Amino acid sequence: MAANSVNAEAVKDTRSKRTRRSRFSDQVAHGVFLVCAILIVAIIFGIFIFLGFNGLRMFQDPAAKNFFTSTNWAPTDDVPSYGALGFILGSVVTTLLSTIIVTPLAFAMALYMTEMAPRWVNTLLRPVLEVFTGMPSVVIGFLGLIVLVPWLTKLAAPIAPSAANAGVGWGAATVILVIMILPTVVSVSIDALNAVPESVREASLALGSTRWQMMKNAVLPAASAGLATAVVLGMTRAIGEALAVGMVLQGDTHLPDGPFSLGWFFQPNINITNAILNYFSEASGTERNGYFMLGFVLLIISFLFICLSRYIASRSVYK
Repeated sequence: MAANSVNAEAVKDTRSKRTRRSRFSDQVAHGVFLVCAILIVAIIFGIFIFLGFNGLRMFQDPAAKNFFTSTNWAPTDDVPSYGALGFILGSVVTTLLSTIIVTPLAFAMALYMTEMAPRWVNTLLRPVLEVFTGMPSVVIGFLGLIVLVPWLTKLAAPIAPSAANAGVGWGAATVILVIMILPTVVSVSIDALNAVPESVREASLALGSTRWQMMKNAVLPAASAGLATAVVLGMTRAIGEALAVGMVLQGDTHLPDGPFSLGWFFQPNINITNAILNYFSEASGTERNGYFMLGFVLLIISFLFICLSRYIASRSVYK
């Protein structure tokens, strides 16, 4: 009996030590994760504060009072002007156009891959989508510069005969963005369609729907929140793309002549990321603060897109 009692005490002590070690490990892991979370939040807030502080300093200069209402960006003139509306317009136009083109293509491809394609097609296409999603932007921009731009130059010759370097501009940038964001939107759309329960499809078919009617009237509405999130994420990537877009814009700091004409899209043009990429390193004073402000505007727009995507995802029926 005494031996059994000693063994029982030894086992209890061993378990107690293991429990204490487990609790200590849990506390250490909890502390490490907490520090990482605080660090990430601090970095994000630090970026906002840094860009906002440096950007808002430009409004101390009276020449920056038309920052959001003028398209005249001329910091080196005798009377400097810091109108950023042209840059903002360029980013908004290329982002919206690329999203409008990508959305139906991405939804159609995602529907095909989830509802109609045989297994071997999915096995082949999903890795290809992942490869394109991770392709460096400089590669896409380089291919656009040597392949897309010469083709657009020939296409735009009758439209913008007087434009120098016809072929570069918003048209080329839009096509580049379509290529870049299409894999992302398709991948997220596929995940959204796969999240729809199989019972929704079975119920629709049981009511006499054809496969197309089932997809149109049952699957797409059920996955609408996820599909909308895919589009917003695509817009977020499009508006923040710098290098690939900058390689095919080739503008200076002014909008081209002939506003809102078809030829306007096939001339050297501007947007926010192109301006920061090309001119920030040589800027000083108010002009430098102006580029900080452009970056802050871009960050706010991207943040709003992310908030919108989170809101849409939170309203999803199928979680």
